[in-house]
Amino acid sequence: MDLTADQKQISLQEKNQINRQVKAELIEHLYRGCLPGTVSGIPVGIAIFIDFYKYTSNTLLIPWFIAYNLALFALTALFFVYTKHKNNYSENTWLIAYSVVMSVCAIMWAICVYLIPDNITRQYFAFIALFLIATGYATGTIGQFFLCLITMTIIVVPLVVWCFLKGTIFYNLVGFFSLIYIGFMISINHRSTQWFKDSLKLKLENTLVSYQANHDLLTNLPNQRLLPQYIESAIQAVKNTQNTFAVVCFSLNRMEMINDSLGHQAGNAIIQAVSKRLSTFATQAALKEEGPRYIVTISRQDTFNVLLVPLKIEEAEDHIRALFSVLDDPIYLEKQGVKMTASMGVSLYGKDGEDTSSLLINADAAMFRGKQFGGNRLEFYRAEINAEMPKQLELETDLHSAIENKQLQVFYQPLVNLKTGEVSGMEALLRWPHPTRGFISPINFIPLAEETGLIVPIGEWVLREACLQTKKWHDMGFSKLKVAVNLAEKQLRQEDLIPIIEKVLNETGLSSQFLELEITETAILDEAVIHLIKEFKRMGLSLAVDDFGTGYSGLSYLKRFSIDKLKVDQSFIRDIPGNNDSITIVSAIIAMAKELNVTTLAEGVETIEQLQFLTSKGCDFIQGFYFSKPIDANAFTELLQEHRSLNNVKEKL
Repeated sequence: MDLTADQKQISLQEKNQINRQVKAELIEHLYRGCLPGTVSGIPVGIAIFIDFYKYTSNTLLIPWFIAYNLALFALTALFFVYTKHKNNYSENTWLIAYSVVMSVCAIMWAICVYLIPDNITRQYFAFIALFLIATGYATGTIGQFFLCLITMTIIVVPLVVWCFLKGTIFYNLVGFFSLIYIGFMISINHRSTQWFKDSLKLKLENTLVSYQANHDLLTNLPNQRLLPQYIESAIQAVKNTQNTFAVVCFSLNRMEMINDSLGHQAGNAIIQAVSKRLSTFATQAALKEEGPRYIVTISRQDTFNVLLVPLKIEEAEDHIRALFSVLDDPIYLEKQGVKMTASMGVSLYGKDGEDTSSLLINADAAMFRGKQFGGNRLEFYRAEINAEMPKQLELETDLHSAIENKQLQVFYQPLVNLKTGEVSGMEALLRWPHPTRGFISPINFIPLAEETGLIVPIGEWVLREACLQTKKWHDMGFSKLKVAVNLAEKQLRQEDLIPIIEKVLNETGLSSQFLELEITETAILDEAVIHLIKEFKRMGLSLAVDDFGTGYSGLSYLKRFSIDKLKVDQSFIRDIPGNNDSITIVSAIIAMAKELNVTTLAEGVETIEQLQFLTSKGCDFIQGFYFSKPIDANAFTELLQEHRSLNNVKEKL
């Protein structure tokens, strides 16, 4: 590793943290030497006392022996106090305490030399003994070097002076050797301490740089550099077994909108919150005896990769779909709730690839496929997905041309009032008659328009066309018609959305009371659109929640925003009357709406049985093929002129 280059990644705050950690580790190293130093010092002191007591009548030798042992006991006590309370006091406090106690111990060592007989030879041998003892355990820790340095200095300096005063060659040599030894000990103590600090600092910096290179600094999750290693380990774990494993690409939806409307700081907070939820989910799953292990990594700022190892193919969908649960609850940013959704793409080892690269590419492709169909869905990889990618690029090019060449059209689907049997309005729907491919389904090009941002100019054009056509019908005598226009999430992020709507209404001459704006259920949960909704109501516009029942709206949201209409998603209507769950859900939605004085509209009504059920439950409006498919403006005009209604249908009920 090129440390010079990598260290540039370390901030000043991180360097200060490393320096504090080095200091703490040095103190830890010093105190680790306290106990062995004490253990070795006590028998040495006893040996010296026994050896010299019979050669000297100095009564101070006994007090020295007592004081010396008390100093060692103080050192032992300091060691145990440090081990139990090291986090309660600063590093400087422990360093000062260590220095004081060790200095006292060193002084006790040194005094011994001056209490033994005056015979210089015996004194010198005593000095040599202390030198060997001190050097012996000085090599153990830096702390013992510190003790050795103090001891040798106190012992040697007076001895050096005495030797030089004698004036003989022998004593001069002893003094000269002692001076060299003092310098050597000072140098060794300094260099060993510095080496310890430098090596530890280098190790910590290398560890930090390595961690930064392999982990996302925002979430602390392993990043894309470690992901291939995890996949390789998973391959080895399931190889030659009946199990497989899944690579899941878990991508949050609407992050661009959140960053634009709430700021990148809010976006980062959401990423951190989701990463914590995923990590908690993985930890809880690991505590279970059964089921796969979830390994969470992050590959892009808004995209996580989750490995499920090991896994049985027939159980894969249930275990993977469980990941959606981490987004069940809103994420709160300073008491502001944001409801998040995700798109998940999955590739399975063995079925969708047998190496790291193919598994990652295919999971990513499946995730993007899910986003193209509106997000908030789970998509398993299929071979057709990669085959469709070039077609998608070609379709994007054609969509640009369609806008320039005015190929797009607005179709209208009637909204029928079940109480009066009259066409009370229509929903404006975008259609694309391609010059060579024929009509392209909105399922294929609307998500593409949203992803590329083309939905913004397209949406404004649809709004203008719908208002202009509705005004024409008003002028023809159909003055009660109200037109419903969908607003995409990217349109809700437009700063000039309100001025654009006002301009369209002024230019077309349509009164605001005849324009109904439809927004999705997930969009209404975004606190950032609150001011827009207030402006819509101020302008006299109606507001409808589209695809209600597929998201997470609650009663509090509906009451808070004064919603005018709930459009029950066609996925529930489609299963009526055969599915009891759908019957229960639709009945509950209609009953709830009545309590809140909100009108209801059922989408996708195609059979007489569905119509009868909705009528019996008190649904207000219907929309669907049973009455009319979406048709162009001319055909819709003919429908109005023929006065088609549900009156003839009611006769069949």
